[in-house]
Amino acid sequence: MEQANTSELLGSSREVGGDAEKSGHTITSSPPVASALAEDWFAWLQVLGAFSLNLNTWGLMNAFGVFQTFYQLDLLSSKSSADISWIGSTQSFLMFLVSVIAGPIVDAGHLKSLLALGSFLTIFGMFMTSLCSTYWQVFLAQAVTMGLGFGCLYVPAPTIVSQYFHARTALAMGASSAGSALGGIIYPIIFTHLQPSIGFGWATRVIAFIILATLIPPLVLMKARSPPTTNYKLLDPSAFKDTPYILLNLGLIFGFMGFYIIFYYIQLYALQETRTSSLVASYLLVIINAGSLPGRLIPGYYADRIGSINVQTTVALVGAILTFCLIANKNSAGLIVYSVLYGFSAGAFMGLPAAGVVNLTANKSRIGTRLGMTLASVGCGVLVSSPIAGAILNGNGGWVGLVVWCGVLLTASCIVMAASRVCKVGWRLGRVI
Repeated sequence: MEQANTSELLGSSREVGGDAEKSGHTITSSPPVASALAEDWFAWLQVLGAFSLNLNTWGLMNAFGVFQTFYQLDLLSSKSSADISWIGSTQSFLMFLVSVIAGPIVDAGHLKSLLALGSFLTIFGMFMTSLCSTYWQVFLAQAVTMGLGFGCLYVPAPTIVSQYFHARTALAMGASSAGSALGGIIYPIIFTHLQPSIGFGWATRVIAFIILATLIPPLVLMKARSPPTTNYKLLDPSAFKDTPYILLNLGLIFGFMGFYIIFYYIQLYALQETRTSSLVASYLLVIINAGSLPGRLIPGYYADRIGSINVQTTVALVGAILTFCLIANKNSAGLIVYSVLYGFSAGAFMGLPAAGVVNLTANKSRIGTRLGMTLASVGCGVLVSSPIAGAILNGNGGWVGLVVWCGVLLTASCIVMAASRVCKVGWRLGRVI
């Protein structure tokens, strides 16, 4: 959900970068310069920098499930699932919230300062997490400090890449967003393998050192191409009268709320509710994140031809069906297949919100503002979703209640997004939207 200039968004929804991780808020009305972009080696260095930023924002956020399981069973075993979920959900919420403010800061020409602040907060937060032994310490370090850091690092990745590409914008955006999937793969593996042998503290410090090393390239390589601007608004009053846009936002809120529950709880579910071994359970989150990579790329390619909202509506339905089927899934082979398919669906859904917002925004000068409003809305939903799931788990609902909660959210997302489509183009299935 990110682009830098309105002129770059006018070409096609594909150039908007089909990824929720690609959703910056730095769209301006500056004159078109895309045709003059060389897309040379320096431009691809920006992609490398953006890859590192996605690795250490969305990648770490997608890896929180491995911490959720460890805290539940070991470090914070006296706390409920709902309490522990607040750590990950607050981290996600702060990333979305701060990114809305970070957009204008990038627009104003303060890229390096924002990257430096975000890098410090993220690295410092992870190092402090390694020293934690109580709930409030983990919450302040991993949820608040790292969440604020993520918010500072989230916007520059798509913003800077979009300033250097035109003809190959989608390719560049796709390459940079692959960092989020890679982070969701490598960080859980590192923690799972190191924690039993060297302990929680040093396993977490190893991750912190990796973050430190991989956040150096963005600080050194990334450079804004567009001139500073202050032409940015946080709210578009007309959006509140745009029924298709409002329904799309509701659909995105329900979808993100639903999809993230499984990211947090899949390992714990496998250990407590199925006959899966601890080894297989430890890799399920990795498999989900691996499945999300083609899920971002393949549906994004076809979304240009059949419509991003059409694709999101479909994968939300697929995600709901898969989730309800999880209730009867009690063996390793079934969970592995489920994780691959669920990861593909989640990646497709999270990879397309920007294009949907662009398609429903007639005044292209308001795209950046509406994307910011959408991010803030999604952040509020993500904040409460997993804690509610944890409360259901700890209450009378148990695991069946948690899975049903997730499935209902995804079903609601499918229905509301379909309603958004109907409000915009009617019932004709052939319409691209």
